Amino acid sequence: MSSTSVTGRLYGIRTVGSHLSFATLRCLDQEYLCVFSERLKVRAESIVRVTGELRPSIASRTFEHEIAVESYDVVAENRTITSTQLAGRPYSKAILPKQHVYMRLPEVRERLMAKWMAVQRIRDLLATQRFVEVQSPRIVGRMTDGPTMKFKLDYFGQEAYLSLSNLLFHTAFVAGDFTSVFEIAPLFRADVNHSSQHLSEFLILEITAAYRSREDMMRLSEDVVRAVCDCCGGGGLPDRDLADVPVVTYEEVRKIVSLADCAPVQPGARLKRYHADAVAASLNRTLFWVIDMPAKHKAFFSSTRHDPVVDAEVANDFRLYWREIDIVDGGERVTDPRRLRERLADQNLESEHFGYYLDVLDGGVPAMTGLGLGIERLIAKALGLGNIRQLVPFPRFVDHFEP
Repeated sequence: MSSTSVTGRLYGIRTVGSHLSFATLRCLDQEYLCVFSERLKVRAESIVRVTGELRPSIASRTFEHEIAVESYDVVAENRTITSTQLAGRPYSKAILPKQHVYMRLPEVRERLMAKWMAVQRIRDLLATQRFVEVQSPRIVGRMTDGPTMKFKLDYFGQEAYLSLSNLLFHTAFVAGDFTSVFEIAPLFRADVNHSSQHLSEFLILEITAAYRSREDMMRLSEDVVRAVCDCCGGGGLPDRDLADVPVVTYEEVRKIVSLADCAPVQPGARLKRYHADAVAASLNRTLFWVIDMPAKHKAFFSSTRHDPVVDAEVANDFRLYWREIDIVDGGERVTDPRRLRERLADQNLESEHFGYYLDVLDGGVPAMTGLGLGIERLIAKALGLGNIRQLVPFPRFVDHFEP
C-alpha cells in the first residue's frame, strides 16, 4: 500500500448511505476504483484529481487496485450530458454533435481502439516484407485518376483538387527505386452516395510493388485481411475462408448470377452488390476474388489485354469481396508511356494533364502491381458493424461536415 495522486475522468458514481461513495477513475489506459468516505457531490464525468492510499481492491473483482480517497479536487467540471445518457442509442447522425462524449462509452472505445491497433498491425506486417511507408500529397493539380468525383479547390488562384488516389505518386517512388511502397492515408471522393459503406473522406491502404505479379499481390492482400481479422477477434470467419480464397473470373460471375434469383449481369456491366451476394451464396464462401473485369470500368493506369473468348478488353485486375462488399481493388499497372497515352485517349482524358506521370514512365519503370484497401470497410466487416461511420469519430459524408 502506498500514497498516490491520480488525475482522470470520474465515472459511475454510486452512493451508499450518507458517508460512502464509489466511482471509477479513468486515467490514461487504466481504471481505478475510488472509495470516498463521504456523499460525493461531483457531477459524473468531470475531471478530478484524487489523493489517497493505493491498495489491492477489496470491494470489487473488476479492479485490481482501488484508491481510498483522502482528498480530491475538481480540475474540470462536466457541464454537459454524460456518456451514460447516450448508451444504448442506435448510431445515427443525431449522435455526431456529441461525439466527444460518445467516444467515452466502452463499446465505442473498443471499436476505435480495434481500428487503430489493426492499422498498426498492417504496418508491422508490411514492414516484415520490406515495404517502405511513403506519403503522397493530399492536394493535387490536374494529375488525378479521372474526371469525376473530385473535390475542387482554389489553390492560391489556381485550380486544384483533394487527392483521389496515391497510386500515381507511388509510380514515381518506384521509378526512384523504392520498389515496394505503401501508404495509409485519407482520400477524398465527391460521391453523392448515402450508403452506409461510403464516406467523402476515408482511410485507405494503398500498396504498389515492382517485380510482383497479380497473384503475389492477391496473396499479400489475404495476409492483410488475416492480420486485421486476427486483431479484431477473428472477424467471425471460418478458418477455411481465410485459408483458401476462391478465384472466379468476371465471365464466371455472369454465369453464376444467371442461375440465381436476381437480375443478370449484362455483358460489360458493373457488378452490383446483389450480384456479389449471389456469388458468395453459390460458392458458400464469405471471401472470394473476382478477376478479369471489363477494361472500360478501370482507371486509365490499369493494364489490360484482349480476351479472345469474349472478344473484349479485360483488365489484369483483382477484386476481393466480403460477401456483397468489395474491400480490395487492384491490378497490374501500365508502364509503357505509349500504352498509357492510348488508355488516356480511351477515357477522353487529355495527356497534357498527366505530363509528369508520362515523364516518369519515359524514364523507365519496371512491371508493377498496385492495390487499394478500404480500411474502415474491412474493419467494419471484421467487427460485424453495419455502418463504417461507426469507426470514424468525425465522419464526412454527403450532408455532414461539422463537427
